[in-house]
Amino acid sequence: MPRIDLHRHLEGSHSAEALAAVAVAFDIRNPVFFAADTHRFRTADELRERLVLQAPSDDSTGFYTCIQRARAAYVHEDAIEALALRAFIEAAAETDGFEMRASLFSMTRTLFDHEHALWREISPTTFAERARDVLLRVLSARDQAMSETSKPMLLRVGLSRTFESESHYRAMAAMLVEHKDAICGLDVLGIVAGADREPMPAALRDILLALRRDIPDLTIHAGEFADHTSVQRTLALDPEAIGHGVRSVESDTVMRDLADRGVTLEVCPTSNRLLIPTVLAQLEAQRRCTPLVALQRAHVHCVLGSDDPTPMGTTFDREHTLAAELGVDMAQLERDTDRRWKQLVRRSTSG
Repeated sequence: MPRIDLHRHLEGSHSAEALAAVAVAFDIRNPVFFAADTHRFRTADELRERLVLQAPSDDSTGFYTCIQRARAAYVHEDAIEALALRAFIEAAAETDGFEMRASLFSMTRTLFDHEHALWREISPTTFAERARDVLLRVLSARDQAMSETSKPMLLRVGLSRTFESESHYRAMAAMLVEHKDAICGLDVLGIVAGADREPMPAALRDILLALRRDIPDLTIHAGEFADHTSVQRTLALDPEAIGHGVRSVESDTVMRDLADRGVTLEVCPTSNRLLIPTVLAQLEAQRRCTPLVALQRAHVHCVLGSDDPTPMGTTFDREHTLAAELGVDMAQLERDTDRRWKQLVRRSTSG
C-alpha cells in the first residue's frame, strides 16, 4: 500500500535533530536551544523532552507550547528554509509522497516578533511581501527535497480562523494568487477560546471564496475540538476535505451528508488520542469502535495524516500501523487515499 500522508503541518514537522542542527548552524541562542548557564547548545535528546507531548490532555496548551518552542528557530528566512528542507526530506523518508501545510501568516508574524517589530503596525502590503519571501523559501526547500528524494510533495497554505487582521489577510491572499500554480490548495486551521472553538469569521469566508477562484481545493479543520455541528456548517463552504472531523460520528445525518457529497476526512489517530482524549473515549463508547472505523462503515471517504508528528511523537508509519491495529479496512483506506491523491495531483498539474 502506498504511504501517502495527507495531513501534515510544517510547524509540527521540525524534528529535535533538525532544530538542534539549525540552532547551531545559525547560532540561535534562544533559551529553547541554548543553555546559558553551561554556555552550550542543547542536544537533540534534550530538545525532544521540550518538543514532544508526554501524555494525553484535553487542554491544548501543552501542544501549542511545543509548537511555539519550534517557532523560536524562525529567526530569519535562511533558518526557515533550512528547517523546511529538513522537514521535507524527513517526511519523504517515511512516505511515498505527502502534502505539507504551511501556516504562512503565523510564520511571517513570528519573523517580525523575533525582530522586535509589532506586526500590527506593519502595513498589510509590507507584511504580504515578507510572507512572499517565506513562501518562496519554503517552496525552494520543497523543490530541493523533491530533487534529492524523487518523492512527490505538495504544499498547502493554511489560514487561521483566529483571523487577527482582515487587512493583513487580504493582502496576503492577493499575494497567494500570484503563486497559485505552486500551491495545491488552502486550509483553515486553529482553535479559539470560548463556546465556539471552531468559528468561521464572515470576512475570512469571503476571502476564501475569492481565493478559490484561483486556488480551488479547500480543506477545513472541523469536528475535532467542536462537535458534529461544526462539520455540518463547514459543509456549507463545499470543501474537498475536512481535517480530523472525527466528531461527525456523533450524527448519522452528518456522516450521510459527508458520504453523499464525497468529502474526504483526514483522520489523525495519534493526534486525536493526545489532544481530545475524553471526547475520543466518548466517541468510541458511542460507536463501539474507533471513529475511523465508524466513518468507513458509513461510507465516508477517509485518509490518514500524521498531523504534527514532532509534538505527537509519531511518524506516518506508526499512524498506518495503528490504523491496522484499530481494525480499519486497509483496502478501503488505500482506495480513498488513491482517490484523494489523484484529485490533488491532477489539480496541481493542471493549474
